[in-house]
Order: sequence, then C-alpha cells, then structure tokens
Amino acid sequence: MRKWDEATAWAIAFENTGKKKRPRDLVTVAEAMDYLTELHGSKAVARKLNLSVEMIRQFLTVLDLPGGVKELFASRKIDSVDVAKELFALGDKKRQETMAKAIVNSPSKDVRDIKRLIKSSNLGVKTAKKTVLDAKPKGLNVFILDFDDETSKKIVFESRAQKMKPAELVRQIVTNYLKKKRPRKS
Repeated sequence: MRKWDEATAWAIAFENTGKKKRPRDLVTVAEAMDYLTELHGSKAVARKLNLSVEMIRQFLTVLDLPGGVKELFASRKIDSVDVAKELFALGDKKRQETMAKAIVNSPSKDVRDIKRLIKSSNLGVKTAKKTVLDAKPKGLNVFILDFDDETSKKIVFESRAQKMKPAELVRQIVTNYLKKKRPRKS
C-alpha cells in the first residue's frame, strides 16, 4: 500500500471516475478512495465525486480480493469495477482466483459475457445470500427479500418507469410505508 496525500488521492479519484477509459488501474483508484473514505467517510467522498455510496463500495471491493487477483487488476488484465464486484461476490478466495484466471483467458472482455461466465459457476441461491450477508461492510444493513416472478417483474417495470434501480424503488416503498402514521393499538 502506498502513502497518500489528500490532494493526490482526490486528483486520482476525480480523473478516474465517470469515464469509460480510466488513466489509472483500479487498485490505485481503490487505494485513493480508501484513503479518502478513511479521512472523510464514504458519504462525503461519494457526494464530492458525484457517485453513489454503493459505487464507492464497489471500487473498494478490489482491495478485498486475493493478492493474485488484485495483481490482475493492477496490471489491467482485468479493468472493470463490475467484474471486481462479481468476483468479490463469489466469496471464496480460491473461486475468485479461478474465475479471475478464466476471465483473463476468456476470448470476450465484454462485462456481460464475464458476468455470465461467473454466474455459470453455479453459486447456489443460499450460498449467494450467505456470501452477500457475510461480505457486507460494518454499519450497512442488508435485507434479502424474496419476491415471486410476477412481483419481481412489476418492480423492475415500475423502477424503469421511474428511472431508478429496483433496489432504490423497494427502499423508497419501504421507507414511505414506515413513515406513514399508523393508528396505535390501545
């Protein structure tokens, strides 16, 4: 891990977010963001970079990958935040390394193809839920909701209509429900 000063970390964070082609590798960007979140917190960094807190967290997942996988990101053999997120979700270090090597050797570098490759590794639903809950950062509350197919489709349709992510729509619905004043039982 390199030593940072705040001005350099901000410069790296600004020049490497919101662009399709970053001048720096993801490990460097993640280290700069990690330094900044240690100083200011993820909400303040997200606000200043005009990103979501979730996006900051996705950048930081690169730092939690095994050394060999991190090296592939540092050398830019893998250079996608989405791929880092997918690899991180696998949980098991051995599987992360195996999948990272498969991604590097994959003829397609399209993120959708890579996601299919990772998903085809047959991570069961229960294991996936456990992995997500085990990997959540301290201070973040995660609730896993199961919906039938019809309800899921309605949520996706409505979220598209409102131009938001399905998770944001569900969060908004739950928040609004909890804010409603309900009559108290005597």
